[in-house]
Amino acid sequence: MKKLKLGMNQPITRRDFISGAAVSISGSLIWPYAEAAKPIQATEALVNNYPPILDGMRGSHEGSYEVAHKLRDGVRWDNPKDSGEGYDLVVVGGGLSGLASAWYYREANPNARILILDNHDDFGGHAKRNEFWHNERMILSHGGTENIENLHRYNDRGRHLLNSLGIDANRYSEFHDEKLYASYNLNWSVFFDRETFGEDKLVVDPGKPSWPEFFKKTPLSNAAQKELVLLYESDIDYLKDLNRQEKIAFLQKTSYEKYLLKVVGISPEAVSFVWRSATWAIGFDQLSAWVAKESGWPGTSGLGKLATNPELASKEPVFCQFPDGNATITRLLVRSLIPDVAPGKSLDDVVTARFDYNAIDLPNSSVRVRLDSTVIDVRHKGKLNGAEPVEITYVRDNRAYRIEAERCIMACYNSAIPHICRELPDEQKDALSLAIKAPLIYTNVLIRNWASFVKLGIRGARCPGSYFDSIDLTEPTNIGNYRHAGKPEEAVVLRLFRAPLVAEMRGQPVPEQWRAARTSLLHTTFETFERNIRDQLGRILSPGGFDPRRDILAITVNRWPHGYAYGHDPESGQVAWMLDELPPERSPWITARKAYGRIAIANSDATADAMTEGAFNAAQIAVDALLDN
Repeated sequence: MKKLKLGMNQPITRRDFISGAAVSISGSLIWPYAEAAKPIQATEALVNNYPPILDGMRGSHEGSYEVAHKLRDGVRWDNPKDSGEGYDLVVVGGGLSGLASAWYYREANPNARILILDNHDDFGGHAKRNEFWHNERMILSHGGTENIENLHRYNDRGRHLLNSLGIDANRYSEFHDEKLYASYNLNWSVFFDRETFGEDKLVVDPGKPSWPEFFKKTPLSNAAQKELVLLYESDIDYLKDLNRQEKIAFLQKTSYEKYLLKVVGISPEAVSFVWRSATWAIGFDQLSAWVAKESGWPGTSGLGKLATNPELASKEPVFCQFPDGNATITRLLVRSLIPDVAPGKSLDDVVTARFDYNAIDLPNSSVRVRLDSTVIDVRHKGKLNGAEPVEITYVRDNRAYRIEAERCIMACYNSAIPHICRELPDEQKDALSLAIKAPLIYTNVLIRNWASFVKLGIRGARCPGSYFDSIDLTEPTNIGNYRHAGKPEEAVVLRLFRAPLVAEMRGQPVPEQWRAARTSLLHTTFETFERNIRDQLGRILSPGGFDPRRDILAITVNRWPHGYAYGHDPESGQVAWMLDELPPERSPWITARKAYGRIAIANSDATADAMTEGAFNAAQIAVDALLDN
């Protein structure tokens, strides 16, 4: 077998490329859609002032977490400088929940002075915008929070916020080009890697023309093929002796892997084909069969209708995705709170609007966003129930500063709050510490063109057993002045997904797996990611003419050691994969989010919901608690 040349020595980082912009960095990149078409100088100063175009290691980037880790380990910053600043509200965390908290609070108090503090170099939290430029064309993707998955899950106030920002999810069909990939006859596929299945083989269009014919093309054994055909084609009720409630209870406490192996009775080889981990950031060894049923995965269709919320399940989902994912929502929120930060007033113009990061923290602005600022202490200045304000201390450039606020919302990770708000009751700190977040990785790769995809007849591939679970072309969305690649000859972004699970931890409790994965992720170098990206893309796409040395222009790895928010029952260890799995008395996040004096808590942990609607709901709860106090 001819060894694949990866091109690891190719200049793709911003030492030579600014997110895919050509090496003529001494010149200027023209921002065609910016007001007055102002040129962007591709210099270090520019990069530092416009974080979305940074490539390399992003997400929890170097410099964003070190202070928090020192705080966790007992380091203290004495004698902070009193800035003399005072605000009506300080929000700790500039993600979706923090920005929504500021928005809801200002809606109730239009004249309120608000400061949002965030430890990253960009706002938005997991709703990260990855912006590439190639041949003077803007090319977007998301580095985390992806879409409005189902508008029906948003409550009235969540929908009110979206509507106020100008978001109509029903417009998705207007700017989503459903015909582009179909016009080139591109289909989904499965890539079998030689390490797992004995040979590298790409098989196109799963289930077509039939499952038996599809599986004949795979390197799977005849026995595994027969098992999988039955698994995908039959409607067998493997739990026919159980009633509805018994089925739900059994599925919730049984892993999907165990269900497939012991209940359905298929072989480990067959399970390896079904296997995926990035979808829920955990493998089948610990993901519940209940999730598999609710997700419609193989082997569950015959179990009947089991949804615990049949009303919601019966509604037609309303889906919407923007070119940069839900970073569009965060940009709309910031522009609503700080109008001078960017031109325009609509959803259509915000996608390509040039944001002035020098304008987000100006003294004369009623709302300010201060980045690269890690909060290390929040406490009431006087008596808990008195009229004294809250003192907030943060570290920026390794120097501590103190400010005051009438009220404070903690929109950061629950696990960090006990280290920051040390005056909280012990019971609440214990509940906060129980929050677990699943680490995950969203990777975007700018490639010169997608002609190889056309030649192979694919738009993406599921890759069981490979380093990345899946690869796919970005959805073709054209909104306002933004245009997705319309021809195979044009540059496009590939999305690659991975859950950083540690193989040696298989079978261990979910929190332990995630802790080990988090440590592993923080110690994984960009070079390791790059090597695996080049290798996997080369093995999948080289039969279509793809050359990783020539065709990879830029790579952005968005690592999130603290990614998806979930809740779990600390006594049983059961993870609440679905929001209604655990009753209130076994839901410690409800105790964790209680307001304490003038301090309230909002973030996705506060609702044990990794979705945007969960972040909005947490913001509402926090703001209401402060307004009622």
